[in-house]
Amino acid sequence: MKFPYNWKQKWIALRRRWRTFKKKMNLFLHFLQDDIYEIDKVAHPYIRAFNVILSLLVVASILIPIGFELTPELVQLNRQIEGWILFGFVASFLARLVLTSDRTTYLKKRWFEGVVSIFSVLLLIDISISTIGIIDFFVGDASNPESLFLQLLKGYLLFIVIVKFVQYLPDLLGQQKNTGRFLVYSFLSLIAAGTLLLMLPGATQDGEGLLFIDALFTSTSAVCVTGLIVVDTATHFTLFGELVILTLIQLGGIGIVTFATFLFLFISGGLGVGQMNTLKDVVGESNTSLVTATLKRVVGFTFLVEAIGAVGYYLSWEVSFPSHGQKILFSIFHAVSAFCNAGFSLFTNSLADGANATSLGINITTMVLIVLGGLGFTVIWEMIRKRTNQSRWRRRLSIHTRAVLVTTAVLIAAGAVLILAMEWNGTLAGFSWGNKVMASLFQSITTRTAGFNTIDTGAIGISATLVMLTLMFIGGSPASTAGGIKTTTFAVVMRSIVMTIRGYNKMELFKRTVPNRVIFRAMTVILLAASCISVSTILLSLVEDHAFMDLFFEEVSAFATVGLSRGITGDLTSWGKFIIVVSMFLGRVGILTFMAAFASKVDTNKYKYPEEDIMVS
Repeated sequence: MKFPYNWKQKWIALRRRWRTFKKKMNLFLHFLQDDIYEIDKVAHPYIRAFNVILSLLVVASILIPIGFELTPELVQLNRQIEGWILFGFVASFLARLVLTSDRTTYLKKRWFEGVVSIFSVLLLIDISISTIGIIDFFVGDASNPESLFLQLLKGYLLFIVIVKFVQYLPDLLGQQKNTGRFLVYSFLSLIAAGTLLLMLPGATQDGEGLLFIDALFTSTSAVCVTGLIVVDTATHFTLFGELVILTLIQLGGIGIVTFATFLFLFISGGLGVGQMNTLKDVVGESNTSLVTATLKRVVGFTFLVEAIGAVGYYLSWEVSFPSHGQKILFSIFHAVSAFCNAGFSLFTNSLADGANATSLGINITTMVLIVLGGLGFTVIWEMIRKRTNQSRWRRRLSIHTRAVLVTTAVLIAAGAVLILAMEWNGTLAGFSWGNKVMASLFQSITTRTAGFNTIDTGAIGISATLVMLTLMFIGGSPASTAGGIKTTTFAVVMRSIVMTIRGYNKMELFKRTVPNRVIFRAMTVILLAASCISVSTILLSLVEDHAFMDLFFEEVSAFATVGLSRGITGDLTSWGKFIIVVSMFLGRVGILTFMAAFASKVDTNKYKYPEEDIMVS
C-alpha cells in the first residue's frame, strides 16, 4: 500500500485542525454549562424545574407524530403542546433575562435564543390572534414556514436537553459512592425508556405497539445484548422500532454511562478524580489516571470496528434488497448487533437461511465481530499497544490477556470439533465438507453469548446441545460486550482444581501466583450463577408447559446473554417472560456485581481469628 506524499505532515495538520475545532466547540457550548448568570439563587430551582417540564413537552411533541397515528384529536393536542413550548421558551428566556444582574452579558451570550424568542412571539400571535400570516410575511413563499420553525425550535431545545444531561453527568458521578449500584440504575433507566418507546403504536407494523411485558422483554433483551425475542424483529417492527432496538443494543453494549461520559469529554473537558474513580470499574481500568484515555479508546474502537463490519456486510450480502438504503440499514444493524454480541437480526431466521448460512463473507464478518466484541477492550488494547516488540510480545502480555486468549482459542477449537463430530450426520448433513467446518466453527463462536445461528438450533441433538450449554455458561471475557461467567473465571477455577489435585497450597498460572481472593471471587461467581440458573429453571418449570431441556436451554441462554433458543421464547407465558427478563438483567450486570451493590460492607481487616482445619473430601 502506497501512502500519499507527506502523509505524516498532513496527518499532524489534520489533528491540529481537529483540536482547534474541538476548542471552538467547547467555547461555543460553554454558555450551556451554567444556565444563569448571577441569577437569584432562590429562583434557580424553579427555573430548572420549569425547563425540565419544557423538555418533557418537547420530547412528547416529537414522539406523538412518530409513535402514533395522527388522528384529528392528536393533531389538535400536538398543536396545543407546540403552543405551550413556544410560550414556555419565551417565558424561560425572559425570566432569566429579568433575574440576571448582567443583562448585557447575558444577551451577548444568548443572542441566538433572543432572536428565536422574537420569532416565537410572532408565531404565537400568528397562531392565536392574527390572520394576516406574520411568519409568511417574513419568509415569503416557503412551504409551511410555521411547521419548519417549530421543528427547528424543538430540535434546538432537544439539543440543549442532551447537552445539559451530559454536562450534569460529572456531578452525578461525583456523588456516587457505590459504582455497582450506579451501574444497575443506569441499565434499569435505559430498559425503562426502551420499554416505553416500544409500546408506542408507531413502533410496530400493526400500529398497536407491543404489550407491556413484550416491550419490557424486548427492551431488556436489547439493552442486555441477549437477542431473545418474543416477536419477529424482521417483520413486526417499523423502521422507528428497529432504530429504537439498534440504539438500545449500542448503548447497552458499550454502556450508557460510558457513551454519555464520552460526549461530555467532547463537549466540555476532563473529569475529576472522583468521577474517574467511579468510572474505573465501568470501563475495566485499574489505573484511575488512565480512565479518560481508556474510555475514549473503548468508544473509538467500537465505532471503528462496527463501521468496518458494516462495510464487510454490505459487500457480502447475497440476498436482494429493495433499495440501497435498506441494504445499508441491514449492514449497520447486523454489525452493531454482532460486535455487541446481541444476536438481533433483521432476517426472520437470523442467518440460517440458505444464502447467508453458507456465505463465506457473512460468516467471516460475523465471527470476527463476535470474537472482537467478546475478547474485552483491555485485552485488545494491550495487544495493540505491546505488539511493537514482536520478539518479546508473548512474554510481555499480562497474565489476564494471556488467560483470555488461550482460553478463548481452546473453547472455540474444542467447541467446533465437538459440534462437527456430533452433528456431522445431523443438522450439518445437508452441507458440503467445507460448509460443515464453517458452520460448526460459527456455532462454537456464536454460542458464547452472540446469539446468531446459521443452523436450526432446535434441531440440534442432545449431546451437541450439552456442549453448547457449557459454552454458553462460560461466555466471553471481562470488560467486553459478552456475558456468562467469563473465560478468566473458568480458567482460574480449572487451574485451581488441577493445582489442588496435584497437592499445591497455592495457585500458579503462566509462572505467576494468583492471589486467593481471585480464586474466591471465581468460585463465588460460578456458584451464584449456577444457583440463579437452577432457581430460575425450577420457576420456569412451574409456570411453563415445555420440555425441561428447552426450558433449561432458554434460561442458560438468558442468563449468559446469548440469545439462542430452541423455539419456545414466543410461547412463554407472562410469568415465564418475566423470569427470563430478570435472568437477562442479572446476567448482563453480573450477579456478583448486583449482590455486592446492595450488600452492607463489613470491615474484616481489623481482626483475624485463629486458624483451624475443616475436613473437606
